[in-house]
Amino acid sequence: MPDSQVSVQAQRRAFRPKLWAFVLMLVFAALTVRLGLWQGDRAQYKIDQQSQLDKALTATPLFSSDLDFATDFKTELRYRSVTLTGSFVADELFFVDNRIVDGKAGYGLLQGFRAETAHGAAQALLIDRGWVKSTGDRSTLPKLDTPTGRVTLLGRINVPPSRNPGTFDNDGGQRLNYVNIAELDKKLNLRFAPFLIEQTEGPGFSGIVRPLPGANFEKNRGYQLQWFGFAALAVVLFLVLSFRKE
Repeated sequence: MPDSQVSVQAQRRAFRPKLWAFVLMLVFAALTVRLGLWQGDRAQYKIDQQSQLDKALTATPLFSSDLDFATDFKTELRYRSVTLTGSFVADELFFVDNRIVDGKAGYGLLQGFRAETAHGAAQALLIDRGWVKSTGDRSTLPKLDTPTGRVTLLGRINVPPSRNPGTFDNDGGQRLNYVNIAELDKKLNLRFAPFLIEQTEGPGFSGIVRPLPGANFEKNRGYQLQWFGFAALAVVLFLVLSFRKE
């Protein structure tokens, strides 16, 4: 066949998209763009939290008496260092499930603490004592001692992580699927402050350093570009495949 005829046939194409292909492309592109935006939000959240932590680390350390009338724990006081003196509540030590450190499964350690205040009354606080490796047997929890008597510990103020909608409910035992301060109020018959103290030094601390709140935001940025790339690829494939020979 002459080259001229091949050239003419190659040019005889028209844009004739199929409806089902257009709908499929639209749904896939919308989904991947939404996932990309979500990853971008996660990255920005981590960056904001890191900035908040950096600011808190340069602020004057607090004492338990400074927490009596404080209310803004999510912004103004979050990540502020605090020194507490008091005693642990020996009734229960709670194990927060599904905590991963360096690729190893384990538990967050949560325990009540009666902190001494300036006016003499004890303030009930929840202390995050750190992380402990899982025993490998779901039916057996790690065995840990509770410091007794009057102790002094250092920590930083934080708020409980938001509950994943897919997380199982707590069953009333020592293993927690999520942290709900109101539930622990009723269980221990105490009125805890609406925040956590993440222990960093002192008796009872597991010694495991927690990841910084702004860590790995680059990973979220990478996922964001990946999802946006999938959306762009779907549009390009739809356009290319919709050109058909007449």
